[in-house]
Amino acid sequence: MDPRMRADGPSRTAPSGRIAGLLVLTLALAGCKTEKDPDSPTLLGAPPGTAYLGVEYYYNWGAYGGEDILDYSLSNAPSWLALEDTHNKARQGVIMRGVPGLTGGNRGEADLGKTEGIYLVGTDGKMAGGEPFDIEVRYNALALAADDFTEGETPAIPEPTLEHCAIPDLSVPGRHRFTVPEYDDSGAVTGEREVTFDTRQVLAVLTLDQPSVTRVEVAFELSSDYDASVCESGAQVTPPHQRCDHSTANASDAMVGRDIVGLGTDSPAPVDQDGHPLDYLSYQADDQGFLTRGIVTLEPGVQECYIRLEVVDDRFAESAEFANLELTEVRSGMAGLGETNDGVRVNLVLRDNEPVVTLSTLRGSQRDTLNVGDVREYRAVLSGDRDHEVRARLIHSDDSSARLNSQFVIERWMNDTWEQNPELVFPVGQDEVNFRIRVDEAGYSNPDLTDRVILLALDDAYQAGREYYVRAETDNLLRVSLNELTEPLAPAQGGSFVATDLAVGHGGRLFVAGYDPGAGNQVRVRIFDQKGNLLQDAAVTPAGTTLAPSSPVIRTGQRKVTEGNVKVDRYEFVVAFSSADEIPGTQARGGLDALVSVFWYDSASNGGEYVPYWLGRTGTPGDDRVRGADIQGSSGYIVLGGETDGTWPGQAASGGIDSFLQRIDSVADGASVTPQVAWTRQLGSAGDDRVVAATVAGSSALLAGSARGAVGGADVIGGEDAFFYSASDGTSELTVRQVGSEADEPLSDALYDSAAVWLLGNAPGAYSTVTDDEDTLTLAYAPLASAAGFILGYSLTGTLEAAFTVNDEDDVSAETFSSLIAFDGDLVAAGHSEGDFSGTGTALSGQPQAILARISRAGAGDEDATVLHNPWRYQLPEDGTTVRALGNYRDDEIVALLTGDGEPRLILLSPEGGLLTPLP
Repeated sequence: MDPRMRADGPSRTAPSGRIAGLLVLTLALAGCKTEKDPDSPTLLGAPPGTAYLGVEYYYNWGAYGGEDILDYSLSNAPSWLALEDTHNKARQGVIMRGVPGLTGGNRGEADLGKTEGIYLVGTDGKMAGGEPFDIEVRYNALALAADDFTEGETPAIPEPTLEHCAIPDLSVPGRHRFTVPEYDDSGAVTGEREVTFDTRQVLAVLTLDQPSVTRVEVAFELSSDYDASVCESGAQVTPPHQRCDHSTANASDAMVGRDIVGLGTDSPAPVDQDGHPLDYLSYQADDQGFLTRGIVTLEPGVQECYIRLEVVDDRFAESAEFANLELTEVRSGMAGLGETNDGVRVNLVLRDNEPVVTLSTLRGSQRDTLNVGDVREYRAVLSGDRDHEVRARLIHSDDSSARLNSQFVIERWMNDTWEQNPELVFPVGQDEVNFRIRVDEAGYSNPDLTDRVILLALDDAYQAGREYYVRAETDNLLRVSLNELTEPLAPAQGGSFVATDLAVGHGGRLFVAGYDPGAGNQVRVRIFDQKGNLLQDAAVTPAGTTLAPSSPVIRTGQRKVTEGNVKVDRYEFVVAFSSADEIPGTQARGGLDALVSVFWYDSASNGGEYVPYWLGRTGTPGDDRVRGADIQGSSGYIVLGGETDGTWPGQAASGGIDSFLQRIDSVADGASVTPQVAWTRQLGSAGDDRVVAATVAGSSALLAGSARGAVGGADVIGGEDAFFYSASDGTSELTVRQVGSEADEPLSDALYDSAAVWLLGNAPGAYSTVTDDEDTLTLAYAPLASAAGFILGYSLTGTLEAAFTVNDEDDVSAETFSSLIAFDGDLVAAGHSEGDFSGTGTALSGQPQAILARISRAGAGDEDATVLHNPWRYQLPEDGTTVRALGNYRDDEIVALLTGDGEPRLILLSPEGGLLTPLP
């Protein structure tokens, strides 16, 4: 051995006597008792706490302990549950099983309920161990499921997930024969006729919660709430009648035996996907002789089966209809109609497949305005498959304020001429038919201030139950407003009144703000109805006061107020302007001050008129020019904004001309109400800033303008940048959104709509959006040959959302835009052009002519800078005109204030840019 290895081991040698002692001790210990006492019998497991009628309940207990093989016993067990003679073969234990309702005496539903404190005991004869448990017996629940069905369509079969019946073959159409009533024009029944239609096979899925040990037979039945004895309310008819068969109460209820059956009268026997008969399914006749009931059988172990039905592919235009499929009785076996055996029902939705008609203008719009005394052509378009001629009868809807054959008529092309007839005919192969709406001036009357409106729809009351008519895509297919103001309106009415701004208010009233040079430039608001009648000439400043000419702005508002514990509508308008002159009831501050007046509508005053609420004056020692005002829609506070070269109290001037934004509240002062400035914010750059709008943005006030330089510390982007900011109080830190391109973006107007700020301006450039690597829109600018308008859309947080360029198609003439409004989800911009903006090439002189353009917001985000997303352009063929202000009447009419060389006038345009007030 290597001496080094010996050195690594112990160096002592044990004495021989000590070793001998250890051996004796080991032998003594080996002679002692080492066996452990046996464990008491212990049962292993936790049996399921739920059992089901007709379903095998099985549990294999485990156990250990005891000195011998254990014997087992149950105490307090339900009669259906027992232990098997066969023990657990894998280890100590026992198998417990039973079928509630069957074993233990075929007690059926008597076995339902919960048994508590069942006790299983295992014993070796000396020691015992036990385990308590509870079992609740429930119904084996049946359930139904079905997708929506569409006439003429075969649905996809859901993939089975359980042991299932044979899947039906749904590919073969069936046939069903029945009789239908025939109606005269009044809806009275004149007879009946037999019809036969193809059917399409559909199915509902029947499931059983647990696999049953016995066959389960369950009865089913189709039903609905349809009741032909329930007639239209107020129709003064008795059944049988069309107004009963197809009353409002019955409109959404399917007719069982006509719209849906179990098996069609002439349909082949149902088969599975291998062509074998569906032996598990049988049908039974109802009281009318139609096969709408039946029995479905689930063999032992099967949990999923099918109730095959047929949907009739008829030729009657119908809205979506509803039927019920109900499990009515378990004929054999043990199963529950739902978890509590109180019934199983599934709603079946039957959707129609008749062709669908849409109505529109010839340009494809669903909204138009027609002058009283005019006639215009419209279009009806069909979509959907057909192999036969179909019809559509038109009528006004219930919400229409104009009535067919009273305020208007419908004409169709017949016998080589236009004839009055509201029923459109679509021959086979022709899916477009034109018709006309005529509004005769003779006999037309409308006592209301608002214009009547046609809401054209299908005459469902007539079409219902009549074959070969079409459905409507929507309830109201076409909206046509009937305009009674058919000539330009001169707000001066032959006097010296000068209009500067307009707004549209309640009842369609036109509010025109301005001043009267013949009365010392008194500020006034003239209010007209939609027929052009002067309703009121409201004086804003006191008579006898001489003022310098001003530029009043006006906005209208509507809000809810409480009067005598009752919520009522409060109609208001605010008019604001700047003046350095002394005005009774106000205190001059120095230079041009901001003057604000609020009026509210008093229905008791002279039969209803606007009365002054208060007149207030606010300002700095410098010049304060009002550029915008608005009324908040809930509390009614006033938002005022403009430009100042002074310093507002508590604010700091930035240099040059700053922007200011102000909130003014109406405060009770005894029996009167006075204005009170709640707060003022002043921001600007080091130079002269321009403000173009101040308005309400939700619960905040919003101001927009443009500036050369950093406004409120914001980053400068180009030359003259656009900017906007909002404020809700007088102390919070303001964040200015300075936006634009590297070029100049001088603004002329702005508005807040659809949670976005829309900025209108003029520049010789094309604006578009570009998506960067992070999928963020950025603004792109490309030079143009001529001046054009631009519209930029931003979120309140300054995120770019859209950019549009409004230019003549040839890019040769200069366009200047000054006003912007929201209109029916789009934007309308207006101003003037010195060339051919409309592209018509008519009446061009090189002089300014008023222009308007509708810009679709659907083009937001388009990266093509050459695309102008405006559905139309209009150019007024009159020199020396421009549009100073715009208004929106109900999204039916665009109201434009024309100014220029001649007398200011109001003109109206339709939603499609048609001039409703032709020039003389």
